Amino acid sequence: MQNHSPKTSRKSEQGVALFIAIFALLLISVVALALMVMAGTESSLNSNYKSSVQAFYDARAGVEEARGRLWSKHPNSISGLIIPPATGVMPVGQVAYIRNPAGAEVVDPTDMSAANIYADRQYAAEWGGNPPTTATMIASLWPQAGVPGPLYKWVRITPRTERSAGLDVNGDTVIDNVNPLFYDGTQQVLSNQIPPLVTAYQVFEVTALAVTPTGSQRLVQYNVAPTNLNLQFPSALTFDGLTPTYNAPSSNPFDMNGNDRSGSHPMPGCAIPAQAAKPAVGVVSPTDIALAESTIPLNRLDHYLGLGATPSVGNVNSLLPRTENTVTSLNQLVSDISQVANNVVQGPAGNNSFPLGSASSPQITVVNGDLTLTGNNVGYGILVVTGTLTFSGNTGWRGIVLVIGQGNMVENGGGNEEFDGAVLVAKTLNAAGQPLATLSSPVLNWNGGGGNGVYYDSCWINNATSGVTYKVLGFREISQ
Repeated sequence: MQNHSPKTSRKSEQGVALFIAIFALLLISVVALALMVMAGTESSLNSNYKSSVQAFYDARAGVEEARGRLWSKHPNSISGLIIPPATGVMPVGQVAYIRNPAGAEVVDPTDMSAANIYADRQYAAEWGGNPPTTATMIASLWPQAGVPGPLYKWVRITPRTERSAGLDVNGDTVIDNVNPLFYDGTQQVLSNQIPPLVTAYQVFEVTALAVTPTGSQRLVQYNVAPTNLNLQFPSALTFDGLTPTYNAPSSNPFDMNGNDRSGSHPMPGCAIPAQAAKPAVGVVSPTDIALAESTIPLNRLDHYLGLGATPSVGNVNSLLPRTENTVTSLNQLVSDISQVANNVVQGPAGNNSFPLGSASSPQITVVNGDLTLTGNNVGYGILVVTGTLTFSGNTGWRGIVLVIGQGNMVENGGGNEEFDGAVLVAKTLNAAGQPLATLSSPVLNWNGGGGNGVYYDSCWINNATSGVTYKVLGFREISQ
């Protein structure tokens, strides 16, 4: 008898290999397809991320352009277009846009129609209504020389208020939308609540929308204000420290004058109101009044003009701002000015160590050490010297001179230049350059027979501080 079962078994297994091969091929195809989908998804994600990041930095470029152009010394400043010179304050309700269309496209952020992808819909969240159609429209600086610029579409500039910020700044439970916010160097305050003896500058909200060709959108916002150094001068020449040493000159051309704009070099085009008279020489204690007066030649007492009788010497201690009344605050002031200075120079330095500036381009210069200026030279802006400051020959300054550190100033006469603005001398450091425990005796030796003295001038002081750029107080990205 024959057994056929093995043959039957082999016949039943026919086609299994083909089935396995087809299944493996399908499995490989699924894996390959999954890899292709994953690769496409990753590529799409990368593309979307790249476009989103591009939009973010385009929007940042927009707010940076606006921040730069708010500065009055920028070659394309918009300050005069939106901030009335008479008040120096952008009124609440006023709006300005910098527009940056691509080619011939229309960018109108005030058009609230549904089809306008560039509409400023964020405005209502801050101000409770649509942006005014009377908003000031300003062209962007881009493109330049055929170089395409960032793809932001508009930047909006408005005053900041409690309403636009969504904050009760002064804690009175009322959200104010009438008084703009100002920055006093440490905090934001309402314009009608700025403390006496505090310098404060208006705060602006700068908001930018960027849209890329692939449709990515980002909206970012800065809060900005001029860097606040809180510089105030209660007299033409201020000795900031007890028992000052003042070697007064005896020449007839020499004057110290606290009457605003009394010098021989008025600032062209200044429109700010003149300030009330100040002492020609300011000291920080009643006993130092007699000390300073005792060094003035008797036949030159009437050359010290300003607040009060001649010689005009007054106790200004209570009028000094907090940035100018202690060793710590004065040294911090030097540090703060160094952060925004055009020039920081290591002494000993001389005429060619830094640009002296001009009326239209004042410089902020800090010299760490001694400085000697000679010849026929006039500087413009803010000058800070931590060592000994020596002026010789026909030299002068238009703006602010701060001798803070060694507190030693020397004027070697012989010329006929003058100081228009204000001068402050304070000794905060010992001979080794270490901070003193308290303010020590400042020194001013005015030698020789020349020199026309120091004249208080609010215009030159204001011009000197206009060299300070706008500071970012806050940044946020706004979800859409």
